Amino acid sequence: MLLSAFNWYGGLIGGGMVLCIVLAYFMAKRRGYDTDNVFNVAIICIPLAIIGARTYFVVNDIIHNGTEWTIGRYFGFRADGSFEGFAGLAIYGGLIGGIIGALIIRIFNRKKPLPKQMTFIQMADLYFCLIILGQAIGRWGNFANGEAYGQLISDPAWQWFPFAVFIENGKFGRGWYNACFFYESMWNLIGFGLLQWLYNGKRKSFDGFCFAFYCIWYGIIRFFVEGLRSDSMYFGSIKANQLLSALIFLLGAGIIIYHIVMAKRSHKKIMIFVDEKDLSLDYYGYEKTFMYLKTTFAQGEGKESEAEENGSAQGEGKENKQAEEGKSDLEQETEKRADESKESERDEEENDLIEQETEMRADESKENAQGEDKENEQSEDKDNEQVEGEENVDEKH
Repeated sequence: MLLSAFNWYGGLIGGGMVLCIVLAYFMAKRRGYDTDNVFNVAIICIPLAIIGARTYFVVNDIIHNGTEWTIGRYFGFRADGSFEGFAGLAIYGGLIGGIIGALIIRIFNRKKPLPKQMTFIQMADLYFCLIILGQAIGRWGNFANGEAYGQLISDPAWQWFPFAVFIENGKFGRGWYNACFFYESMWNLIGFGLLQWLYNGKRKSFDGFCFAFYCIWYGIIRFFVEGLRSDSMYFGSIKANQLLSALIFLLGAGIIIYHIVMAKRSHKKIMIFVDEKDLSLDYYGYEKTFMYLKTTFAQGEGKESEAEENGSAQGEGKENKQAEEGKSDLEQETEKRADESKESERDEEENDLIEQETEMRADESKENAQGEDKENEQSEDKDNEQVEGEENVDEKH
């Protein structure tokens, strides 16, 4: 072999990390997130994930196996000072370290403008869609190291790959064991495909749904595989990773159940697998998602509405599109409400003017009526005077 087992192990894990970082860059860019976030994750989260994975493994090895560890061995050095590498990493410790790094990044990113910010749950959605790919690749490093295998297979009918794998220095000696690394790797590859469809597809769900799906999906396979493995770590009489698998499964299910319950309490629709064209504020949590606050989806929705409203006036429509580009739905809605309030104020002013004109006309009509009454009275008085004068003349005669 050109490379030792350790080099294969380190190369596969390192290659998986690089691939995930590249994919994360393009996925973040597509959604309109700040791509600097990806580089921050590479600089902060990955080292913390390695430290977490190493610490988790070492602590459990000391507690349950009584193994002696020195500081030099913790960092991958033998007693003679030669470097042997990090043979002994635990994925759950890596996830814990990565989450701590993500929280640190989130704290420092709060001051960035809204279109560039990523909430913690949005970071979880993006990166856990890719972490599962890194896990699928990294499991083949376990194969290279001859570890993460299951129970001894004594029946020759089942001694074939991929059901079983031949291990030279197995826990029960040289022989065939359950190929647990392969089971988990294939399950994770399928999960990666599903998460890409959920994250990038046209049917959208609330922020945090992809993370919840990861917890459920990975929790299932790890619980099953951990039951088969013969090199597990224990909490008392319980397999540590099996217990953690059950907990993260419940966490994922709890996130989804919480969304459904809150949607019903708010009398809103459940935002799971909804066509992006049908999304609106009627869906619970929509106003907090990337689709509402940022990204090309919001811009595309604005352009479609403009095209419908300004179909008859093409020149005017182009100017409106250019003016509206780059604005979020939140800004557009605020402007619409401001315009509506202005229109209502104008309507009120017009109504006041109409009422004033009506009152002025009513006053004029009253004055005219009074003037006519006075003229009639004056004419009647003159007629009466004439009649009286005529009567006086008749009496004299």
